[in-house]
Amino acid sequence: MGNKKLVIEKLTKSDITDILNMYKKRVIYNIDHGIKQWTLDEVTLEEFAKTYTLDDYYVGKCNSKIVCGMFIVDVDKLYWPNARKGEALYLHKIVVDPDHSGKGYGGLLIEYFKEKGRSEGYSEVRLDVKEYKEKLRSMYEEHGFQLVEIKQIFTEYKTALYRYKFK
Repeated sequence: MGNKKLVIEKLTKSDITDILNMYKKRVIYNIDHGIKQWTLDEVTLEEFAKTYTLDDYYVGKCNSKIVCGMFIVDVDKLYWPNARKGEALYLHKIVVDPDHSGKGYGGLLIEYFKEKGRSEGYSEVRLDVKEYKEKLRSMYEEHGFQLVEIKQIFTEYKTALYRYKFK
């Protein structure tokens, strides 16, 4: 599984360039491998700022190098429009640098997300994924997330909504 000495922390301003470069690298990798995910236009600071703040971002570092990241927010009106603010935590834009794929970092981000939700007193954590992203969906299910529903939010694909309820 590779080196799992991953430190997850809040983004600092000095991390921004590395984060944006990691997303661009992931988009180019995905395009080169026929994986439909984001476009380069969707992984800019301006695009992220339409929905998130820099305070919502968490980076994963291995040996002080950024290898993965994600947004965690407490409201999601697009995918969960009927949920109240503070009802759950939501995971968005999870990414692992392609040079570090297969080392378990995605799973460590997911476990961090779940533990953050549990420790902050939420009854559940939630996420969304494009329905056709079977590999990601399997990873989420392996980490205990249960499918809530698949619905058409965007015309070009359906979205699978997942949640993990704490006992």
